[in-house]
Amino acid sequence: MHRTKPSRARLLVPSALAVVILTGAAAPAGAADGDGSAALNGRVASVQQQVDKIERRAAAAGPIDDLLAGLTKTIQDLLASVGGLLPGGVKLPPIELPKLPELPELPDLELPDLELPDLSGLIPALPAVPAIPAVPAVPAAPAVPAVPELPAVPELPALPGIPELPDLPALP
Repeated sequence: MHRTKPSRARLLVPSALAVVILTGAAAPAGAADGDGSAALNGRVASVQQQVDKIERRAAAAGPIDDLLAGLTKTIQDLLASVGGLLPGGVKLPPIELPKLPELPELPDLELPDLELPDLSGLIPALPAVPAIPAVPAVPAAPAVPAVPELPAVPELPALPGIPELPDLPALP
C-alpha cells in the first residue's frame, strides 16, 4: 500500500536540519557526548531564565520594547523546540534582536501666544428663522352617555325530579 501523506517526521527533520545548517550551529559528529535528560533539563532551565530576564525588562519598557521582547521570547521558544529535535551535543546559538537606541529627551517647547484674527466679517449672517404657526385648539371630547342600570337577575326555580345525592362514605 502506498502512503499518500508525508509523515510529520519527514517534514520536521529536514526543516530542523536546515535551521542548524543556516545558523552554523552544527557541531562535528564527535562532539556529541551522549548527554541525557539532566543536560536537557539544564538547557530548558537556562532558556527559561533568559525568558524571565526578557519579561522583567519588558515590564518597565515602552510599547515598542514590549513588542521586541515578545518577538525575542517567541524566537527563543522556537529555538528551544527546534533544539529538542536535534541530537545531543548540537546546540543552536541564541538569536538576539537589535536593541533600540536611547532617544534623547525632548526639551519643553514654549509656544508664543497667538491671537486669532477677527473672523466676524468673513462669516455671513444667518437667515432669520420663520415664525412657527400656532397649533390649532383641540376640540373638546363629546360627553359619554350614562350607562343604563341592568335589571335584577331572577332566582332560578328548583328543578323538579332531581333527588338529593347521599353523602359518600369515607375511604379507609
